[in-house]
Order: sequence, then C-alpha cells, then structure tokens
Amino acid sequence: MDLKPLITLLAIVNAATRDYRSRRELEAKVGRQASMLSCLVAGRFEFRTTDEALSLATLAANAAPDPARVVLGLSELMVNAVEHGNLGIGYQQKTRLLDQGMFRDEIGRLLTLPEFSAKRAALELRRDAHELSFVIRDAGSGFDWQDYLEISPERAFDTHGRGIAMSRMVSFDRMEYRGTGNEVYAAVDLP
Repeated sequence: MDLKPLITLLAIVNAATRDYRSRRELEAKVGRQASMLSCLVAGRFEFRTTDEALSLATLAANAAPDPARVVLGLSELMVNAVEHGNLGIGYQQKTRLLDQGMFRDEIGRLLTLPEFSAKRAALELRRDAHELSFVIRDAGSGFDWQDYLEISPERAFDTHGRGIAMSRMVSFDRMEYRGTGNEVYAAVDLP
C-alpha cells in the first residue's frame, strides 16, 4: 500500500489546522489591541482617500465606549472631509455622478491630479475624564453646514445628504462645525 497520498493529506490537514490556529490567534490579538485604544489620551492621524478614512474611522471608533455607535458618524464625517472638503465635490455634482454611476471613478481620478494629490485631512482624538472628542479637519474651503444638521424634507429621497444629520443624532453626544465648515468637533460622554 502506497502511504504517500495519506502522508500528503495529513500534511495538508496539519498545515490547515496550524493556519487556522494562527489566524484565530491574530484575530484575538487584534481584538485585544483594539480594546487598548481605550487607553489612548491623545492622537493625530492624517488620511487622503475615502478608503483610508473608512479604515481609520473603524480603528478610531474602538477608542469609544460604544464603537458600533461611533463608527457610523466618524466614517460619514471623515469621508465628507475627503469628498467634499479636499476634493471639492459639491452636493449637486455628487448627485449627478451618483446618478451616472461615476462617483467612485471620479474620486479616483481627482485623487491623481496634482492639485489634490498632496491634500490631507486629519483626525485628532482627545480623551479626558468626561469625554472622548474627535476633531476632523480638511484642506478645503469649507461649506454651508447649517443646512445639513437636520434631515431636510427636500433631500429625504436623495441618494445622499443625510450623513451629517445622522452622525449628529445617532453617533455623538455633541457635534459642531467650526469656522467655515472645514473643521468638525464631535464628542461622546465617557462613563
């Protein structure tokens, strides 16, 4: 009887088991490290793309007592900093690009242009005894943010335009735009 196929099969099963255990250990380690963000006192991050904004929002939300609540708001505000702040895409332009199915392509194209390639947005986190605050700044000229703090009946059926209002109502205990609108402060109370 040829034992080579059986030995090969056992080696494959052994490797798969070892890979599974390694992956599980890594997942557990990531979970433990994410919980260590609760020790964060202050930090500053820079991001350039919407993908970086979403990844960073996911990481930063873990500094909050309820990450699932905070991640939606952070991701909305940070993606806005890239799309509307740094890239200067206006509401009507975004509507048109979404309707044409070209929005993601346009973001990718704009990010390659010299006038946008060096622009960065920033996220600053600060924890004190009472709150965890997030300040998001972009390199844009700002916008008229007052119209977006509430969900407007005129925009209720649009494919976008509710992120700021939802962030304010669901994700944060306090949220305010500062200056021309290229800086937003958001905070959650700490127990």
